[in-house]
Amino acid sequence: MACARSVASWSSGRCIPSGRCRRRGGNRGVVARCSASPSTVSSPYPEGDWRNEALAASLSDEGRAHREAAGRNHTYALKLAYDGEAYLGFQYQPKGKTVQGEVERALTKLTGHDREFLGMQASGRTDTGVHARGQILHFYTKEPVPDLERFHKSLNGIMPKDVRCVEVMRPHPAFHARFHAVRKTYHYFLDPRLVLDPFVRRHALHCGWKPPSVERLREAAAVFVGTHDFTSFSNKSRDKTLVRSPTRTIYRFDVVEQPDGLIRLEVEGNGFLYRMVRNMVGALMLAATGEDGKFTAEDLKDMLEGKDRGVAPMGAPPHGLFLHEVVYPAELLEWEPEEGHNVI
Repeated sequence: MACARSVASWSSGRCIPSGRCRRRGGNRGVVARCSASPSTVSSPYPEGDWRNEALAASLSDEGRAHREAAGRNHTYALKLAYDGEAYLGFQYQPKGKTVQGEVERALTKLTGHDREFLGMQASGRTDTGVHARGQILHFYTKEPVPDLERFHKSLNGIMPKDVRCVEVMRPHPAFHARFHAVRKTYHYFLDPRLVLDPFVRRHALHCGWKPPSVERLREAAAVFVGTHDFTSFSNKSRDKTLVRSPTRTIYRFDVVEQPDGLIRLEVEGNGFLYRMVRNMVGALMLAATGEDGKFTAEDLKDMLEGKDRGVAPMGAPPHGLFLHEVVYPAELLEWEPEEGHNVI
């Protein structure tokens, strides 16, 4: 369940992909060596980023006192993989089947806490039909989990088979899966083969009727790399109270030809707006499948600069999209409590 993980350098400190950490014996579970104390975690976000304030608040004595007062004495993180076809997205809905709802039901059985006490938060809300290989969430318990390996097995034994817990982690007590994410990677799969493969039809967009030009896909994808205002490629959020900057940075947008004939689009950035990835993929497909010169990379540049969702093409369907990886500051995910540190 646990082994050494790779660490990459990032800004003012190390960052670590959501995934494995070094397991130390006994019932302490999955923890990792880290010399940083809770008060010395350095911010990996640029100056002026709204997440700096959220990070500072979560690390403050006030944040810790709030958790203690609520009885949320222990923080845990889960890495999830799921097939989103049968779900109305990740986020809990009172009358709909969601991934969060299934995970919370399992956690309630194991911990005895209701969903309000668990306080589950994920790195992001995947939409209806969207999948994940590396979704990260955190939750709280009053008492420590005595055996993480047994807890891990029990959790998967309760949850449906299309939702799997890949790993249970013991992060910094102030860890927040959403606010502390440094970067995310999404994959979108295209199937350009003539005959629709029934075994991948639920996880890749079939475009065999008009296969995209890989060269033009790459040319169009390069337009999005860098820091831009992505208003033209984002839909209005369902959360009407949420006000977010439309500016995001895309570190890379790669087009990979797989040996099995599928095309994998890999996009990595510091964050993504609502439906931003699907909207970008929709634009890429138009540029790569249309007649030469009819819709080009230059047109994409004009759309970005226009800052108008109405001028950009329709987004790609959800079933080809996977949340692949979420990266966090190493001090938050690689953390070991000091001796006598009770609230962990």
